[in-house]
Formats: sequence, structure tokens, C-alpha cells
Amino acid sequence: MDIKLSRYHVVTQPFFDEIATQFKRVLFATRTANVRVIDDSSWTLLESGALEQLPKNMLLDLVDMELLVPSDEDELATILDRNDAATLDDDTLFFSIQPTAYCQLGCHYCGQEHRNKQMSEEDQQQLLKRARTKLATKAFRTFEIGWFGAEPLVGLPVMRQLAPQFQALAEEFGCRYGSKIVTNGLALTDRVATELFYDLGVRTVEITLDGLAEFHDVRRMQKSGLPTFDKIFANVISLAHRADLNDIHIIIRCNVDAQNYESVSSLMIKLAEEGVQERIQFYVAPIHSWGNDAHKRSLSADEFAAWEIKWLSEKVQLGFPTSFIPSRKAITCMATRPHAELIDADGLVYNCTEVSYVPTYGTPNEYAIEHLSGQPMAGKRDRLGDFNSRVRRGEYGCPSCPMLPVCGGSCPKAWQEGLDPCPSTKRNIEQRLLLSYAVSRIQQQQAMSATDAAIPDTEEALSYV
Repeated sequence: MDIKLSRYHVVTQPFFDEIATQFKRVLFATRTANVRVIDDSSWTLLESGALEQLPKNMLLDLVDMELLVPSDEDELATILDRNDAATLDDDTLFFSIQPTAYCQLGCHYCGQEHRNKQMSEEDQQQLLKRARTKLATKAFRTFEIGWFGAEPLVGLPVMRQLAPQFQALAEEFGCRYGSKIVTNGLALTDRVATELFYDLGVRTVEITLDGLAEFHDVRRMQKSGLPTFDKIFANVISLAHRADLNDIHIIIRCNVDAQNYESVSSLMIKLAEEGVQERIQFYVAPIHSWGNDAHKRSLSADEFAAWEIKWLSEKVQLGFPTSFIPSRKAITCMATRPHAELIDADGLVYNCTEVSYVPTYGTPNEYAIEHLSGQPMAGKRDRLGDFNSRVRRGEYGCPSCPMLPVCGGSCPKAWQEGLDPCPSTKRNIEQRLLLSYAVSRIQQQQAMSATDAAIPDTEEALSYV
């Protein structure tokens, strides 16, 4: 079989490994999200096509990880066919639910317009009926609820009504039940956290902190202007220290732009000083357009990518769980999942989390697909749901990008709005690969030192990171 080097790969510049006393490179086969370390001479043979000179075991491994592929293969078609198949085989019914249209905060980058409205009893019943109907259509393995906002904890009475009935539906249809909440954290008291875990089945909590108080409080203040950092931070620390809630997965998101990026490191240090870093998944996200011009305040894509490497290094040093290498992403987002939906407090149904309550998109909202009552709306699921077909047609820059298999093409809505939604990994993947290798080497040395053993000189030309 004739084989070639896949176009979907990343390779680092050569570096000298002082332990192995040779020049090496790190390879990333994005089609399978596999990483290998290879000596530079072997890479030269691989890149030049002199494959017959490589060891057989290396060739077999490179074929297995799809760094080497059939010469006549249409790789883009293969990737998108797999993505389409994953979409069709998706066995999770996911509902993102906004129990209220209100939020206590007045974040300057938020594109939503908030109202004092909670989901009506009638719409709740229609939602439960909709869930039952969908669960009956196929053998879903998981029924997953994401409580979203505005601010979902303002809609806690609605959550109390719906969550037990969702759990009962999951049990009735033999599904695993999963639940996550994305919250500003202001109302996440110990009592509420207890209720979320024990009564409402929530197992993941994501909270936003935009740096320390001096930065956070001028961005994520209450609508009255009052600060929020101290209360939210205290709630996070209390939750992270609770042994009885150790099964809750805590995520901290830090939204950054040109005004607050220098506070990321200080926030991580403050969390580590509280001894909760091992309990928290911490990540940084650039401010993006939310039907507004918030993205114009952001760092440039290259600036953010460079800073992210610094933050990843600091996460390792501080003891946060840290992942450097993106995974294969066959399903782009909820827009490309045919069964996934967002339902807002007005009973409107969408297939995107970035559009509800956004006045830019009109009244009625141009992205709304239908109402829970069955009334059709102007939006069409395929507007965002046919993203893979658009990529096939070359409407975006995805086909030639080596990162397509691990980003899935990113945000369909952003592409349609003429924005570049490419993730930061596109710009810093080589640095991530090198950082991952360096950390693995340090950990190896530490392990060897702990056992008073010498580092064996047995590493082959091809090895796992």
C-alpha cells in the first residue's frame, strides 16, 4: 500500500534532549490526537518520503496513529465522514435550560438583555413532554441537563421543579443522568451547593472569575454597581473545601481581554494559596463577540496564544490539573448535535447557547427554531447544523488547517458572522507540545530521584510523551 505523510499533523522544531543526547521533535497526529517523540534524523526520512529506511515497528505505529495514510485518500472527506458518523451515533440527549431570563450581574461584555422572567409552569410541562418524546425516539445512554443563564440560580425554583422529574425520566428510560450548572457564583452558598448536589443531581459547577477583585469588580459587578468578587471567591473556596461534595467537578473560567489579562496569574496564585488548586479545573478564555463588539477589546489572537503558554506553565508550577494537548473533536458543538437543544425562559428552542436574550438578533429571535408549544419560529436548525457540509464546500478556512480534527471547526455561528473563531491551540500547539514533553521529562526525573534510580538509557527513536 502506498502511503504518505498526513496533512493533518504538527511537528515541533528540533530540540536537544540532554538526557538522550540527541536532537528530537514532538509529533502530533491530529486525526487521532496522538503524540510521539521522534529523533530528528527519523523525521527527516519521514518528511522526505524515504519511509523504507524507517524501522518497521515505527512505520506500523505511525500508520496506526494515522500520521501516515493511504496516498490516494481524501483526508478531509475521511475526517468529516467520521464527524458526521459521530453526530448520527450520538447517544446523549442534551438540554441546555435557562430557567430564568434574569441575572444579577451587569458584565460589560455580555450581549444578553435581562428581564425578570422565569419559565412558566405551562412551559415547564411542555419541556418535560418534549424530553419524554425525544427519549422515546432512540436508545439514549445519557440524559444530560446543563443549567445555563442569564443566571440559573435566580431560577432555582424552576430547577427544583424540573430536576427531580428529569431524573425520573432518565431512570424510566434507562439512561444515566448528568447535570452541570454554569453560574456567576454569587448565590452559590453552602446551602445551595448542598441542594444542587444532593437534590438536583448537579455534578459539575462552572464559575467565572475575571482576575482579582480590582479587575473582576469593574467587569462583573452587580447591576446596582456593587462588587461581587469577595462573595463569589468565598463561595468557590467553601465549595472546594467541602469533603462531602468532593464528587463535584469545579471549573473556573477566567474571561480576559486587554484590560485584565495581567491578573490571571495573581488569581491562580490566590486560589493556590487557599489550597484548592487540585480541586479546580482552571481555564482562560478570550472575550468574544456575543452579538456585540466585545471582541474588539480582546488581545490579538497571537497575543492571547503567547500568554496562554505562560499561564499553562504557571498552572503546572502551582499544582492545577493541566492538559496541554487537545483531544479529537468529532462533534463541533451543540449546533451540530441533532438532538441537542437550548430552551430559554420564554419557551423558545435554539441549537446554540450564544443567541438567546440577545437583542441584536431581533424580536422574535432569528435563531429560535420553535416554541415549546409547537409554534414554528423563523430560525432553522440547519442554519448552524449543516456546518460540516459548509466545511466540505470550502466556505471556511478549515479544510487546509492541520488542527481541524481536534477543533472540529470551532464555532459555526462565528464563522457565519465573519469572525475568526479558531482556538488558541492553532497558534501555540508547538509550544504546547514542547511544554508537555518538558513536563513529562521533569516528572520522570523526579520519579527516578524518588527511588534513587538512574534514568535508564532505553528510550527508542519513537516513544510516547
